[in-house]
Amino acid sequence: MDMMKMRRKAAKGGKKKCCRSRQRCKLCPVVLKRLEKVHAFDLDDAALEKVWAKARIR
Repeated sequence: MDMMKMRRKAAKGGKKKCCRSRQRCKLCPVVLKRLEKVHAFDLDDAALEKVWAKARIR
């Protein structure tokens, strides 16, 4: 999924509940909160992809 689609889905709020899988899904509320905390949505696509991967790690 490209970063533009991910940005739109994240802006809508993502999922309602955490799935608690080993590596968190991309639209998990915990991951979105971590991304908001570091202001990741202001970054370009390449940098956002790296930060997103780091935020998904448990």
